[in-house]
Amino acid sequence: MSIRPVIKVIRKNVPGHLNRDIYHNLLTISWPKTIALFTLVFLLINITFATLYWLDSSGLKNSDGEWVKCFYFSVQTLGTIGYGQIFPVSNFVNLLVTVQAGLGAVFFAILAGFFFAKFSRPFAKIEFTKNLVITEFDGRPTVMFRMINIRNNQILDSSVHATMLKGIITKEGMPFRKFIDLKLLRSKVPLFSMSMNMMHIIDEESPFWGMKAGESFDSGTEILISALGVDGTFGQMIHSSHLYTTKDLIWNKRFKDIVTVLGDGVRIIDYADFNELVDG
Repeated sequence: MSIRPVIKVIRKNVPGHLNRDIYHNLLTISWPKTIALFTLVFLLINITFATLYWLDSSGLKNSDGEWVKCFYFSVQTLGTIGYGQIFPVSNFVNLLVTVQAGLGAVFFAILAGFFFAKFSRPFAKIEFTKNLVITEFDGRPTVMFRMINIRNNQILDSSVHATMLKGIITKEGMPFRKFIDLKLLRSKVPLFSMSMNMMHIIDEESPFWGMKAGESFDSGTEILISALGVDGTFGQMIHSSHLYTTKDLIWNKRFKDIVTVLGDGVRIIDYADFNELVDG
């Protein structure tokens, strides 16, 4: 799973020297794009050197002046395979082999390090419900959403934060994006291994205070959820986030229970009902 930004941002007119971040960009693109990119680079290197070898085909024994054989020789040289059926004889071709062999060593060293860094990078596999619900909990109106740990492991010392992003106009008439913290009933748990219902009690300090059933905020209002914890397998910090809009808010519903406890204490989680709602 690639990690994508929750809020899409388009940056314009960034100075060139600040916009160069090749390593970060490569780490964040998807695996199909990564493989396609390195395949393209691999082919371009070999096509370039095959053409150079072909220019002095007499200096490449058994190539018979064929560009395809020069290409195969280039692949063998870059990968340090060296079958020996085709080999250099002229100084020019030997010089090209020297250059390509050095380039191949650097290319594959970078490739190995990059793939290891990309493959070993820890990330959370946490899913959030599609909707926020407002229902009664312990006699008080409450905003709820649900999180689930998809992996069969534990997230230690996890914390969850909810923030409302609301556009306002200041007294000076300036548009301003205000961040309002939504206090969660339980924002920290020592162990997150299954699912959690996160709750925000609507009281006098809540931005939801005074709203009636069916009401919502303006379309520019969003609620950002961020989760942080230590992966119990890798022992490294991981994070996940999700963005809700006003269209995701549903009144007088609650989430269907997805956890069943067997007699021996084993818990069964039914992912099929993760987003299911029932009357609240």
